Amino acid sequence: MIKPNEYLERQAARGAREGHERRMHVRYRINMPVYIKLSSGELAKATAVDISSGGIYIEYGASADEGKIFEMMFDLSFDSEFQRVYVKARVVRSFVIGNRDVYGIAFSFLEFARDTDKVLKKFLELRSLKQLT
Repeated sequence: MIKPNEYLERQAARGAREGHERRMHVRYRINMPVYIKLSSGELAKATAVDISSGGIYIEYGASADEGKIFEMMFDLSFDSEFQRVYVKARVVRSFVIGNRDVYGIAFSFLEFARDTDKVLKKFLELRSLKQLT
């Protein structure tokens, strides 16, 4: 008998062999600034490329260690206003993009501040509705 975790691992491996992506969250393409708090305390500006309810993918001028946790903030656009999201996120992977001095960094969201998870949820729901029309 196959245990549940073993089944999931086999399915994930099969999907990887067949070239399938098995994502838990729908991703939406974006192009917006993201500010990351570095260990020195200073804010670094990066560019967000896509976002989901589970994480964000950015491009930045330096790599980041897998597993490292950062605080970040970004503003989401709602018609005539912007609402800020504050979140702690863990680096899932970091890699150089082509031969440029730019790195792609994928983050998984861990903890949102002050109900800002609701701001992100609202933004993603609106993006989803726009894609349907």
